[in-house]
Amino acid sequence: AQLRAAHACRSVRSRHGAPACRACSCTRPSTQEAGRGEATMEAVAAMRADTSAARAVSVLWALWQWSKVQLRAYRDVAPLAGLAFAWWRRYAAERQLREGHFMEQCTFLMVNVEGLRKDVATRVSVPTLFSRTLRELTFHNAQMAKIINEAAARTTKRWPFLSLRSEGWLVMANINAHILEVCSSWGHAAALCGQEVEIVEVIYALVNDRTTTSRRQLRVYLVPASQLRALPPEDELDLRRGSRRSAYTILQKMAALYTPPPTDEHTLADNGVSSGLSSGMGRTWLVVPKAADAAACSASAPSPVGAGLAIQSAL
Repeated sequence: AQLRAAHACRSVRSRHGAPACRACSCTRPSTQEAGRGEATMEAVAAMRADTSAARAVSVLWALWQWSKVQLRAYRDVAPLAGLAFAWWRRYAAERQLREGHFMEQCTFLMVNVEGLRKDVATRVSVPTLFSRTLRELTFHNAQMAKIINEAAARTTKRWPFLSLRSEGWLVMANINAHILEVCSSWGHAAALCGQEVEIVEVIYALVNDRTTTSRRQLRVYLVPASQLRALPPEDELDLRRGSRRSAYTILQKMAALYTPPPTDEHTLADNGVSSGLSSGMGRTWLVVPKAADAAACSASAPSPVGAGLAIQSAL
């Protein structure tokens, strides 16, 4: 400190041309004194570094002590928190089941309008084709599942169609992929083998069916376009069952929204999955073998037992 004070005094006096100060004896220091001053400054810097390191170590140690206390508290509370969360999940699931809320399941139903008529013998008119969970329906795309959930929450009993807005075409394309995988694989294989096939245009709609007596859930109703264009009146149909009445109500809304494309100017290639259709509706084309070819295939196909015996004799 004395060296620094003397150096400051010499600097001020030399700047103003004043003589040496007698009070502090600030003469020009010798080489030994200058070296001693530099060593003192280095010692001060090293002491400051040691002090900063010791302070950082103390802060880290205090933080570790606090973390250990928090971990011990969490260890005591975690079992109770887990039990509370499991109870809440069970209660929420029971409430959804009791109130009939949407359960992230999508059922694909094919509506046979001719089977709804009163004068038709016993026939399955609204058969279930298959079911998919919401994750499977969207091919495990969380963003698309969120879009469907939000659209399902906006539906009402009077308007069950999902309004998917700009993302509607992508959702309809995913639904079309599931339909073709289940319903048209046989027809495509037959066409690949050179057999005659029949192409049937089908219109489908993704709805949050709130009219069922069991529960509200996502459903995809499929109906041939030819039947949707000529939907019979209600008095000609047997709608005593709730599933039939729900399906016919959806078909009425689909028929009101559906406008058939002109057949003289458009071909199948000109009509996209969702082109010209309302939001929540799509079209696809099911490929099925013709009846004569299907019967011939069934008659000519060897039985598994005969095929097994032939292979065994060949071996």
